Amino acid sequence: MKRQHQRIFALTVVAAAVSMTARAEGNPQETQTTTSNRSEETVLPMLPVYGEPEETKSATKLDLTVFETPQTVSVVSEDQMNDFDLKEVNSVLKYTPGVTVEKTETDRVYYTARGFDIVNFQQDGVGVPFAFGLNRGADNAAMYEKIEVVKGANGLITGLANPSATVNYVLKRPTDDPQASVSAAAGSWNQRRLEADVSGPLSGDKVKGRLVVTKQQGDSYLDRYEKDLSGIYGILEADFTDRTRASVGLSINDSNNDGVLYGALPLFYSNGSVTNYDRSTSTAPDWAYMDVRKTRTFFELQHDVTDNWQANIHYSHNVEDTEWELLYLAGSPDPETQQGLNGTASYYESKVKEDIVDLYVNGTFEGWGQEHEIVAGVNVSDVSLKGHSVYASSLRNTAVGGDWMKGIARPEFDTYNPSTDSTDIDKKQRSYYVSTRLKASDDLAFLLGARAIKLDQKGVNYSVRQETSETETVPYIGATYEAAVGTMLYASYSKVFNPQVWVDSDFKPLGAAKGVSREVGIKQELNDSGAILTLARFESELNNLGEYASYDSGTNTNIYRGIDIESEGYEVELSGEVSEGLNMSAGYTDLSIKDKDGKDTRTHIPTKQFKLAAAYQLSGIDGLRVGGGLNWQNDIYYNNTKVQGEYMLVDVFASYEPTDHLTLALNLNNITNEKYRESVQNGQSYYGPGRNVMASVTWRY
Repeated sequence: MKRQHQRIFALTVVAAAVSMTARAEGNPQETQTTTSNRSEETVLPMLPVYGEPEETKSATKLDLTVFETPQTVSVVSEDQMNDFDLKEVNSVLKYTPGVTVEKTETDRVYYTARGFDIVNFQQDGVGVPFAFGLNRGADNAAMYEKIEVVKGANGLITGLANPSATVNYVLKRPTDDPQASVSAAAGSWNQRRLEADVSGPLSGDKVKGRLVVTKQQGDSYLDRYEKDLSGIYGILEADFTDRTRASVGLSINDSNNDGVLYGALPLFYSNGSVTNYDRSTSTAPDWAYMDVRKTRTFFELQHDVTDNWQANIHYSHNVEDTEWELLYLAGSPDPETQQGLNGTASYYESKVKEDIVDLYVNGTFEGWGQEHEIVAGVNVSDVSLKGHSVYASSLRNTAVGGDWMKGIARPEFDTYNPSTDSTDIDKKQRSYYVSTRLKASDDLAFLLGARAIKLDQKGVNYSVRQETSETETVPYIGATYEAAVGTMLYASYSKVFNPQVWVDSDFKPLGAAKGVSREVGIKQELNDSGAILTLARFESELNNLGEYASYDSGTNTNIYRGIDIESEGYEVELSGEVSEGLNMSAGYTDLSIKDKDGKDTRTHIPTKQFKLAAAYQLSGIDGLRVGGGLNWQNDIYYNNTKVQGEYMLVDVFASYEPTDHLTLALNLNNITNEKYRESVQNGQSYYGPGRNVMASVTWRY
């Protein structure tokens, strides 16, 4: 992949506004009718802007609402993303209750929930876990109408899971009527962004299309770090007959960034004290870069076999191309001279290909005086990982001087040695699944399902063989009981099965992590079903979870050991239109993570979190919408040392619509200028951004 430096023209942005918002006037109200013990004539009022109580198929592929799903479900809607200027997936997940975004580096990120890494990320309910357990580059959120996060294990849909969460990106779809929008934004550190979204019919009422294009560039609060992000998403939908529909789509996400961190700042000085640098300090030189291109192509076909049964075909072809030149610094520097660090420079290139086929039928049937639902299907995926590294002999575990903060000169890289410095792995997964919702009465329902999985992996990673074969059947059991109108009691159980690519100290595959996940809770509808309050208690056990142990320099291989972990806690979440004009997404998580000896583990993850996003439509000023957000977490530790105290980030926004077609918005982030570390997961860390602003203007047709 060739290195490309793209520079767009400077944006002249007219943007102003004071403070934040709720629903703009003039939008059509949507209605929804429930199917439990409510009267068939009962109609819900306007759906909330924040959250989403309507249908979600992320947990089971059944036509369930969030209220009817026996797990905690968090939904970040398009309105919330627009209000808080959440244009990247990392920003969206930072606002999702119970989720932590572990930015160990500027362009490589881990995600956690309930104490475990999130590895299952889907588009419209289809996907495979991250190949390397982390996300690389910056993913564009402009193509999504909402992002759903189902907490706990979700082995029924993917088959491979941690008891953390499954994130489902719900793509924007073509609209029946023509519509278009164009927005321009500018902000701190010379940030500029353009975004366009066009949708509507293309050929009568049979063919519709949608196109979303984004471009963002700018500097950073970090020394030498620059971002260059591009995204394009297009989709066509066609109705061949009254019973047959098809969709084809393509998205390309380019992330070409300079001054990229590989690793981060040291956590400890040589005397054992915790380091304290300026917020802008970076170990990355100006020649460091990371280019990531993610291309996703998909095809869908739906056919109504009968009025009650549907056959579905989904095919996805995903490619991730990565190239970088980076510098890694390790060690504990002297607090006065800053000497004591060793540096290693590397060039890396990789390609990950995913081919996924999902075939399933879904429908309803009558029995025992009730209507029941069932889904049955087969999923086939083929994932190939190819990559290689090149190092620089002059800068490989080499001592660097105390002026490393100014940047280290680029070395000459060695010749590539394919026998020792390459990855070539192929993973094939075959699975068969069935899930059903059986209604014992109008109020009581049971959700039952299972997925049988066969996974084969072969290949080599830096001269170490990576061959393994795993089979497992993952059951899912759930129950819901509507004790009163708008009050749902629920419970769920899922087995955990997560094959791992790591090797142990004998260079043998570590094997799968296995365990169970349990959850019980209550969901309460509020404000005439405009909002949902969820209280959940969860417990999870995971054995043989891969934890980094050491690095073998002879084979350039990371060595892992299997550990046993238990996680338990509770979550409280409120989402929706809690009163007229006031929309809210709020959540509190209290978590305990223990090892097999009952000691605290994974202490880089906060055990207490509170997140709030709220927007309000001012009744006295037509078109003015104001709001604010909070992100609070408690202390985090590394090797039993507190390296980050509790902190709270405060964001505010305002938007104003002088006409039905024009919106002016202003976002102020981290208004208290809180200084905090992004993540300490790998024993290093850098600081998050300080106070910053983004102003935008949007025109809609």
